[in-house]
Amino acid sequence: MGLRRWLKARLGLSADAGGLGLEPINLVEEAPLQLELPEQAGIDLTLVQRPWSVARLTAIVRDAQRNPSAGSLQAARQARHCLSSFWLVAPVDQLEDLYAGAIGTVQRRLLEGPLPQQPLAADERQWRDQLASRLSDGSQASQQLNLLLALMPYFPPLSLTVPDALEALPRWLLKDYVVYCEPALKAVLEGPAGLLPGGESEEASPLSERRGEEAMAWFRDEEALSRMQALLNLYAMDPRDADTLEELAALRRVAAQLWLDVDPSQLQTLYGTPVGLLTRGLITAGFGQELVDADDQRARQHLAPLVADLRAPRAMNALLAALLYYPLQKIEIEDGNALPAWLLEELRSF
Repeated sequence: MGLRRWLKARLGLSADAGGLGLEPINLVEEAPLQLELPEQAGIDLTLVQRPWSVARLTAIVRDAQRNPSAGSLQAARQARHCLSSFWLVAPVDQLEDLYAGAIGTVQRRLLEGPLPQQPLAADERQWRDQLASRLSDGSQASQQLNLLLALMPYFPPLSLTVPDALEALPRWLLKDYVVYCEPALKAVLEGPAGLLPGGESEEASPLSERRGEEAMAWFRDEEALSRMQALLNLYAMDPRDADTLEELAALRRVAAQLWLDVDPSQLQTLYGTPVGLLTRGLITAGFGQELVDADDQRARQHLAPLVADLRAPRAMNALLAALLYYPLQKIEIEDGNALPAWLLEELRSF
């Protein structure tokens, strides 16, 4: 073959180029990339259950909060699952922006509403347990925040904790986590709570060393709860028994410290837990008249000034703690308008 003919064949200019076993080269357009087609692409064929909107979820959650009923709570359960599923697949590098927007607002409304305090249906328990298992799995580190956001609405307040939360969680999520899950960290997160009157910067000594999650875990223990009820019954039968008085006084200190520690926005939520049941039990049993030791005397003296102004930022915290240290007949609320409706109703029922 001559040189000219060989060049034509190489450049695709000759009709018999194919005779040389060569493919024509397109010098104008890029040749399409041809790869072997896999049998399966590995995509999830599960379809999204139904379309949803943030506005609709907001309306459902708000309705359940304002008008709790079987129907509104059932709709809220489905909205919760929809939101939880969204957090699982949300881009990890966009979580902060999403949480700062309308979707984060829905999440917080859901946490503040009545649904997390309701028992879970069987499929909801299965969903929660799957998420919890993955959250505790160290291999899922890159998805920890997604999992936590998806899981939080399936736990009652003060019952879900993250080890070393102050170091493990980003600042944009930490504040809400502390309010909803671990109020005892509030003082660490924001500095001293300033519980003393007159704006003093030094925080008073705690009424109890058992605080935060340690205390709440105690109130979730069935054996401990049975003992609390037994002590109330023993006090009703024999209010002078020294051992009963000592144990109830220790219980009272733990409950009072929890009331002082919790964020004011979570007071009603905490009242709906066994902490509230014990508080009500102690008040109605008349245990507020008992000052068992010097610690009880100091607690009463410390709490009294804190309720002088019921419109002060943490006055409701102090009031609920003080109710445990005064006889019910000695408590007079001059400014009932300063109390939230739920607390005023409770006081009237005693």
